[in-house]
Amino acid sequence: MRDSMEALLDAHHLTIYIVLFFGTFIGVALLEAVAPLRRLDASLRRRWRGNFGIMFVNTALIWLVFPGAAVGTALAAWAADWGLLRRFDLPYWGAFVLGILLMDLCRYTEHYLLHRVPLLWRIHRVHHTDLDFDVTTAVRFHPAEALIMWAAKVAVVAMLGVPVIAVLVYELIYPMTTFWVHANVRLPAGADRAMRWLVLTPDMHRAHHSIVPAELHSNFGGLFSFWDRLFGTYTREPAAGHLGMRIGLPEFQDHRHLDLKPMLMNPFITGEKS
Repeated sequence: MRDSMEALLDAHHLTIYIVLFFGTFIGVALLEAVAPLRRLDASLRRRWRGNFGIMFVNTALIWLVFPGAAVGTALAAWAADWGLLRRFDLPYWGAFVLGILLMDLCRYTEHYLLHRVPLLWRIHRVHHTDLDFDVTTAVRFHPAEALIMWAAKVAVVAMLGVPVIAVLVYELIYPMTTFWVHANVRLPAGADRAMRWLVLTPDMHRAHHSIVPAELHSNFGGLFSFWDRLFGTYTREPAAGHLGMRIGLPEFQDHRHLDLKPMLMNPFITGEKS
C-alpha cells in the first residue's frame, strides 16, 4: 500500500502540484474578491504584474537548476539508507510524521535566518516590499532566495533521510498553505484562535508583514504555528490592528518597488525613506 501510494504520488506529482497550486490560488483570490479584509491601496494590476513576473523568473530558474531535486534526493537517501531518521528504528508512519515536523522546523529556522543575517535579509526583504498583502504576495521572492531555499531543502532532505512520501506531501501542502496565509481575508475570531494553536492563519502571518520591526521579525512559521510559541518569536496581533497596520518596509514605500526590475535589483540598493 505504501509503495503504491509513493508510486502514485511520484508519477503524478507535477500534475497534482499544478492543480493544487492554481486551484488554491484561484480559490483564495475569489474569496478575497468576495470578502476582503483590507482595502488595497496600490494598483492591483501593477502589483500582480510584478509579483507574477518574479514568480515566472523563479519557476524557470528552479526547473533549470533543481528539476525534481527534493524528491530525487529523498529517493536516493532512502534507497542508500542515508540520513538521521534512518539511524533510529522507527516505523514508517513515525518517520513520516517526524520527517514532516523536522522539515517544517528547518523551514522555520531558515526563515528566521533570512531575517537575522544581514546578507540574507537584503535578499529576503523583496518579499516585504509589497505595499499590500494578498494572495500574490505569496509568490513575491527574489530569485536568489528561491535558489537558496531550494538548495537548503535538498540539503535538509538528504541530512534527515526523510521518507519519500513525506517529501511529496510536504511539497504539495506547502504552496497551498503559503497562498492561504497571505489571503486578504479574516477568519471568525474563534476559528482563528483554535487553528493558530497548530497551523498558521492569515491574521497570524499578516502581522509578519507589518512595518513595525518587532512585528516584522516575528511569526516565522511555515506550516505549523507552534514553533513561534516554542522559540519566543510569536506575535498575537499587530499593535495597530489588522485594519490599521501599515504593510511593507519604511525605506521602500515608493510604488516603483512594485515593478519587476526594482524587485530584481533590490538586494543591491539602499532604499530611501519616503
